[in-house]
Amino acid sequence: MKNIFILAATTLVLASCDNNNDNPGNAPQPAKIFATIGESTVSRASEAKWAPNDKIGISSTVGAVGGPYVNVEYTTAAGDGFFTGTDLFFYKPMTLTAYYPFNGTEGTVPGVDGLISANTGPDKQTSDIQPTYDFLWDSQSGFTAADPKVNFTFAHKMSKVTFTFISSESAYNNGVEISKGVDVSTMVAYDLEELVVDGTFNTTTGVCSVDDDTPEDERGLKMEFSKNTVVDKEPMPSLIVFPQTLKGGSVTLRIYTDELDPGAPLQEYKCLLAFSSGEIKPGCHYTYSIQVTKHGLMVGQMSIKGWEEEPDRFMTATIDGDPNFQE
Repeated sequence: MKNIFILAATTLVLASCDNNNDNPGNAPQPAKIFATIGESTVSRASEAKWAPNDKIGISSTVGAVGGPYVNVEYTTAAGDGFFTGTDLFFYKPMTLTAYYPFNGTEGTVPGVDGLISANTGPDKQTSDIQPTYDFLWDSQSGFTAADPKVNFTFAHKMSKVTFTFISSESAYNNGVEISKGVDVSTMVAYDLEELVVDGTFNTTTGVCSVDDDTPEDERGLKMEFSKNTVVDKEPMPSLIVFPQTLKGGSVTLRIYTDELDPGAPLQEYKCLLAFSSGEIKPGCHYTYSIQVTKHGLMVGQMSIKGWEEEPDRFMTATIDGDPNFQE
C-alpha cells in the first residue's frame, strides 16, 4: 500500500477560559498532523504523486458549533509534498475535518452549504479532469495538549470502474465458419445506460450522493472513441463515478462496433452488469472482463476491491514542518 504522510508543525494553544492544567501556562504546543489515504495512495485519480498547487481544505467544530476554522487552505506549491497554509490554533474539544480537492475560498464554507456539485459525464472522464472530483475525506477528534497529534486517514468517497474487453474467435463446424468472431479493435463506444452522472460531495460528512429521481432520459455514461482504441485483453482507462443505488440492481452495458461494411449501421451488443447489493459503493474499485461475441457480451472475471494503486510506491508530504522530522 502506498501511503502519503502529511506532517505539520502548526501551533496548538488552549483558550484563555480553559482551565485544564495539562498545558501549564497555556504555552503553545506544536501540533503533529499525519494523513494517509486509506487503501489508496494518492489524492490524484490518475497520478502517483501530488501535482503542483494541489490543495486540501480543513475545517473545525467545537462541540456542535462550527468554527473557528472554516475551509482552511493548504497547498503544495511545487507538487513535492511540502504543504503550506494558515497556522491552526484550536480550543478543546475540537473536531477537524479535511477533504480533497480544495474548493471555494478560505474562511467560506465550500460549495453551496458545504455541498460540492460534480458531473462525471464522458467529457469529464479524462486524466486531467478526474482529480477535480476524486473526492477524499476524513474527520478526527480527541486531541489533548499533552498529545497534540492529529492522524487523518483519507478515504476515497467516489467509486471506480475498469473494463477489459476481449475479442472472440470465429466458430467452425467441419471446417465451415458458422459464426464470425468479433475483434474488439472495431469498438467505437460503450455505454452504462442507467448510470447517474451528476451528484454532490458533502464536505461536512464526506458522503457522495446522486439524485435517485433523475429522469431516465438523463441517465447513462456513453464513452465514445475511434476504432483501434480498444486493445484486446488490455484494461481501458478507468471511470470514476458517483456511488449510487441501482434501479433493478444492475446497469445495462451496451457496446458499439464498426465491424460492418462502410455506411452500414453500427453493430450493438449488450448485457446486464450486476453490482453487489444492487449498489455501487464508495471507495470500491470494480473491474470487469467482457468478451464480445456475435451472441452478445459475456461477462467474465469480475472483482471488487479497495481503491489501490502501485502498492510499492511510498511518498512523504510535509505541511509547515521540518521535512527531517521523525516521530
